[in-house]
Amino acid sequence: MLRITLPTENQSGLFILEGRLTGLWAKELLRVARAIDQGCRNIFDLQEVFFVDSEGEAALRWLGGRGARFITDSAYGKDLCNRLKLRRVGPSEAYDPTGNSPEAYGKLRHCRTRGSGRPDGLAADQSGYAH
Repeated sequence: MLRITLPTENQSGLFILEGRLTGLWAKELLRVARAIDQGCRNIFDLQEVFFVDSEGEAALRWLGGRGARFITDSAYGKDLCNRLKLRRVGPSEAYDPTGNSPEAYGKLRHCRTRGSGRPDGLAADQSGYAH
């Protein structure tokens, strides 16, 4: 499963990806990126991506070849960017074309995890099941 958070007015050009970038999800990412400015010069946040298969790698290569930049601080993400020769930027460097600052990016990430501590906003009981 892959969750794609599309760019907003405040963060034009910032895609946030969470989960597994595989198979049909990789194709869906490309479809969405093509619909929004061809993925050119966009920033893709890979901080919450924990697995990428060969189709996902091909999608990232395609996006990177068109000028996309990638945010990741994990060892897995750094290795992925190095192997695929993707341009990696830190959150503090994540300026978008409308001039939003890194502080706005931090607020967006904070809003996604506020409340329950889970990015999807669901509360989990002691058994671990979400309601």
